[in-house]
Amino acid sequence: MSHNIAKYGDEKICILNGKHTGDLGITKSKGPRGEEVRVTDIERTLIDSMVRPAYSGGVFEVLKAYGLANKRVSVRKLIKMLQDMSFVYPYHQAMGFYMERAGVYKEASLKPLRTMEMKYDFYLTHGMKSTDYSKDWHLFFPKGF
Repeated sequence: MSHNIAKYGDEKICILNGKHTGDLGITKSKGPRGEEVRVTDIERTLIDSMVRPAYSGGVFEVLKAYGLANKRVSVRKLIKMLQDMSFVYPYHQAMGFYMERAGVYKEASLKPLRTMEMKYDFYLTHGMKSTDYSKDWHLFFPKGF
């Protein structure tokens, strides 16, 4: 999706620019050659993939990620991080929808998201041709999701 690609030997490095968050959710890890690299933690990764699902393989892959993450993610940290990022769009509706659809999160984990304002209908992703609607999350999603 990004055209900001650098080549280093046989490697391609895709550079993505993010929202200015003061390195919220950024941590350090070891790269394949032992080098230190900056990466996003699991909570930030889930948020980033939800906000731009096309960068993560699409909404079905994002749903899979939410399901696989449930044992490793701090839901409290995930929700707080989303709030700290101060998005204009109601991404909490998409987050709650993904968590509910993943089928592995307890209802108590969804409760803080359910209590947030759902003033507007929202779309899970751009360019959906055929949609269904979740009344609980005020959210349009791809038919058959």
